Amino acid sequence: ATIALGKVSLKVPMLFACGFIAMFLIGGLDGAALAVVPFDYQVTDTYFVVSHLHYVLFGGTVFGIFAGFYYWFPKMSGKLMNERLGQIQFWLMLIGINLTFFSMHILGLLGMPRRVYTYPDNLGWNEINLLQTVGAFILGTAIMVFFWNLIVSLRSGQPAGDDPWDAYTLEWDTSSPPVHYNFLTIPTVRSRRPFYDMKNPDIADWKTATH
Repeated sequence: ATIALGKVSLKVPMLFACGFIAMFLIGGLDGAALAVVPFDYQVTDTYFVVSHLHYVLFGGTVFGIFAGFYYWFPKMSGKLMNERLGQIQFWLMLIGINLTFFSMHILGLLGMPRRVYTYPDNLGWNEINLLQTVGAFILGTAIMVFFWNLIVSLRSGQPAGDDPWDAYTLEWDTSSPPVHYNFLTIPTVRSRRPFYDMKNPDIADWKTATH
């Protein structure tokens, strides 16, 4: 509801945050399916279980980590990461993860067992495994794009300023990167968005709140 009713800026951190929600949702839905005993009996020890695990642990966690990294990098380094390279990384990751792990869903439903290193080549699994491998290479390419972006940004990134996101909270009122003793005096916090209210006193949260 917050995203739907708000003015969302689809910068790279938000793209990765949305990707996290989508991937974790897929992992949660197939996890709910595995909780149904008759279905779980059919897919136990197949690649369906492997797919579920990777959507939750990799698809969810890694997208969340990158969202946080892109968001906090300007404050840590004083420089912005390259937006275009970040978007390329996001879309490559989204495509790569789904090619790799959704293919495992299909393989599991077709009965391919996990923890088996070889199998007959007449079971109809070869093409889907090839698709899965292509997805893994795309995913690896996305990670290489990230490291290239990191190197380029550290060397010649645009100055971030103290508040590149027009943020709400006080950590963005300090220098980037922060120095010791950020504030000469402790700021008075009067609302849920103290820094935003300092920048926009006419529409301060504590002025417009009805409670």
